[in-house]
Amino acid sequence: MAFQIKRANTPHLLEQVFQLRHRVFVEQNELLQPTPDGRMVDRFDAYPTTNTFVVIQNEKVVGALRLALDCSEGTPADEYYDFRRLLPEENYVLHAGFFCVDAEFRSIRLTMGLMLMATYFAVANKVSHVFAPINPDIRRLITNIGFEVVGEAFLDAHTGVPMLPLLLNINKLNDYFMEYVQSNELLDFLRFYENWYYQKGESIIRAGTPGEEAFIVVDGTVQVLLAGTDQVLAELGQGEVFGELALLTDAPRTADVVAKDNVRLMVLPKKDFHQRFLSHPEQGLKLLGMMGKRTQALLLQLEEAKGKHTT
Repeated sequence: MAFQIKRANTPHLLEQVFQLRHRVFVEQNELLQPTPDGRMVDRFDAYPTTNTFVVIQNEKVVGALRLALDCSEGTPADEYYDFRRLLPEENYVLHAGFFCVDAEFRSIRLTMGLMLMATYFAVANKVSHVFAPINPDIRRLITNIGFEVVGEAFLDAHTGVPMLPLLLNINKLNDYFMEYVQSNELLDFLRFYENWYYQKGESIIRAGTPGEEAFIVVDGTVQVLLAGTDQVLAELGQGEVFGELALLTDAPRTADVVAKDNVRLMVLPKKDFHQRFLSHPEQGLKLLGMMGKRTQALLLQLEEAKGKHTT
């Protein structure tokens, strides 16, 4: 089933995050003591340098990861492990923590999605290193991204929870989409901070419906279909854009789009795109150039397909 990863940017989403932490760490994993209000929050959640990313399925938050940029108050990791002794003199760090996923939704795909979103956030904010004290059980998964184990597992003195200290040097990030973005000078894509995931055969776009976002294919392949048919107009893979007319007009969708296999998409919401275009017009023009070529080719295919379909 499709799920979304995005920044928790409303009180409603943050409330769900605090309740999810309590549900996972207290009720499901029995690692921490319960709180009177059934929420788990600390002072870093109030800082403007802190961002929390959530996994949403069926409008419910089922996973979360907190990203705390370095500030005058330090990071949460400074309270229980000395990562800073391992850093070069010039650095700007990010702490990734409070990782939690509801028991019934735990999967490698979801975990990897949250961790990759953390690295995109780090790159977009010019972070040099990411601190990640993690559950030792997911060590192999996280080190595949480029994180390195920098110490022995230990028990957090405050909670008694086992932790393994991992550190990511952003220059050692292992992610081919990151390489694609950098080679095409499209780092501003990362600032939209939203990924959607679909399984093979799931519908992504339906013709005739309003469009509020465009998509960039990160992993997998999608098929563009003539509306209401199984006729394939195009197959799009990594780095290709679709649904782009939604960013420029209020016209309804003109074709159906389905996942040919498991797909990860970077999402460009219309409102956010307009704001970024106004503040960084050079990046907006670059994206418009890409979209223009893609739109022109797809419109020609649509006209040809409709002509064949009606004869």
